[in-house]
Amino acid sequence: MTKFQMLLAATVVCATSFNVQAQTANPASLDAAVQRLHAAMISANGDELKALTTSALSYGHSNGAVQNQQVYIDTITSGQTHYLRIDLTKASTMLAGNNAIVRDHFSTTVESGGKKSDVELDQLMVWQKAGKGWKLLARQGYKY
Repeated sequence: MTKFQMLLAATVVCATSFNVQAQTANPASLDAAVQRLHAAMISANGDELKALTTSALSYGHSNGAVQNQQVYIDTITSGQTHYLRIDLTKASTMLAGNNAIVRDHFSTTVESGGKKSDVELDQLMVWQKAGKGWKLLARQGYKY
């Protein structure tokens, strides 16, 4: 490899690194989608949940259960799981092309099977750009 080719390769690597770093800002539209999703979970709004998730959704819970889009929506809209409160903290976002990776702390009060409980966990969400908005592609909750 010639010195010119090595210099060119190094320039491309540096430019790519700079581009990824420049895209780590939390865009307002993505933040709004995250907030709308959690508001729809609390209000059990099935239309909004469907509008904010992809048909290929993989929604993983901290207990290892994984739901597709329909099961996720049905579980919430049927009242099987009722979110009373959702608070998100420690959010970090990184854009990667038409995708975004969002990590945060998920604190909730939930009622399931007639039992109310407080849950504290972290979550990783993968969002996909869809038109002018964002849709949730995958989510995994995990105990910290």
